[in-house]
Amino acid sequence: MVQRLQKYSILAGLFDYPDQKTDDLIRLTSDILYANYPAATNIFLHFQQTILGMDLHSREEYFINTFEVEALISMDLGYILFGEDYKRGNFLAMMQQEQISAGNDLGSELADHLPNVMRLLPLMSEQKVAEELAYSIMLPAIREILKKFENTDNVYQYAFETVLKVMETDFSGLPYETYQVKPDVQGCAGDEYACGAEFLHEIGKQKF
Repeated sequence: MVQRLQKYSILAGLFDYPDQKTDDLIRLTSDILYANYPAATNIFLHFQQTILGMDLHSREEYFINTFEVEALISMDLGYILFGEDYKRGNFLAMMQQEQISAGNDLGSELADHLPNVMRLLPLMSEQKVAEELAYSIMLPAIREILKKFENTDNVYQYAFETVLKVMETDFSGLPYETYQVKPDVQGCAGDEYACGAEFLHEIGKQKF
């Protein structure tokens, strides 16, 4: 299982700040997809062609505009699922514990930042916990992220769609609940069963 999840450490790099290794990362990702995920390959091609057609400065500017200046989306899973509700803090604390246990380098981001969680998956010692984290938390969060790209022409949507397709293939049919995000996630405080409140009830039975 760990070996099969190793690809997520590579895919996580798609959402890192661009550098001199980005070309190699994109080509390696393309090779992985071509060999195992034909549906994702076609999606990724849109991202690949656009990014490879940019110089490094243009890539850096595009990344900054997407994730910092225009701030189209957040990649912090707790915020995506729970908004400002107190459950976000509980989830972040759990993720921090998992990251420390796995010895994962978080860089300057939070423990629940999507690339950090993607890199965590192959490091986790318990296969079922990794599967539950992917199925119950990561999949619905990525679907929420993609909603933010509706009516835009931003090519990062294809990177997220690629990861979604890969995860839907790898983690299909697992016996866990997928958390449902309330439409107005910012206003979910006090609503007992909104914003993934099941998360709290499942501690002790299921991890996430």
